[in-house]
Amino acid sequence: MSSDGFTVDLDALGAARDRVGRLAADLTEPPPAVPGVEVFGHGRLTEAVEEFAAREKHGRDRLAGEAESIRRGLAETIETYRQADEDGAGRFGRIAR
Repeated sequence: MSSDGFTVDLDALGAARDRVGRLAADLTEPPPAVPGVEVFGHGRLTEAVEEFAAREKHGRDRLAGEAESIRRGLAETIETYRQADEDGAGRFGRIAR
């Protein structure tokens, strides 16, 4: 879309939307299993690692939600620009008749 020198590259926005969508999907992948006390050799160390893993999962879930929100916003922006292009083309088409 172009007007007075301002241009929006809808393909680039679509690529960004897709990349953010993949990031959101990657963030929702299950994390690897946390090893048990047999690996760490100490119960308290195992608990600390489990606590860290739980916090990391919570953080990843929040990031995934934010990424999905950004993806939706990009998708809506693309649709709005496309609709504006179609509306403008329709108006010019009626004028040309």
